[in-house]
Amino acid sequence: MSKRQIDGEIERIRQIYCCDVVQDRNRVVRLPGRKCEPQILETLLGYELKAGRRRINCPDVVSARYLKIFAELGFKDVFIPYDPTRTEIMVSGLEGALDKIKELLEGSEGDTRRRNAALRRIYGRIRQVCRCDQN
Repeated sequence: MSKRQIDGEIERIRQIYCCDVVQDRNRVVRLPGRKCEPQILETLLGYELKAGRRRINCPDVVSARYLKIFAELGFKDVFIPYDPTRTEIMVSGLEGALDKIKELLEGSEGDTRRRNAALRRIYGRIRQVCRCDQN
């Protein structure tokens, strides 16, 4: 595992969240607050994010994808931009960074248990660095 590459991807996530989302007009969405494997469900009224036992209504698929990232990371609450066009731009960067971290871990850690433990530690670091000045 290349620690430098993973640190770069963590910084990329922090940069997108703290500089682009928190500093702009946004709203807060409550999430379960523990790492989970969320699912996006299509309903008659739009989309829902199923995270743990909670279902969170989402107006569009972009918002659902955005919230899915932070639910997977284990955030308790997350800021989301009011403007869905801005959210769409940020989602691709966040998903790319998270996929890159998983890919780097996949290539380096042979044992599934060790890989999952490393991923939990990385998710914890991401939660810690994303505690930027939110006021």
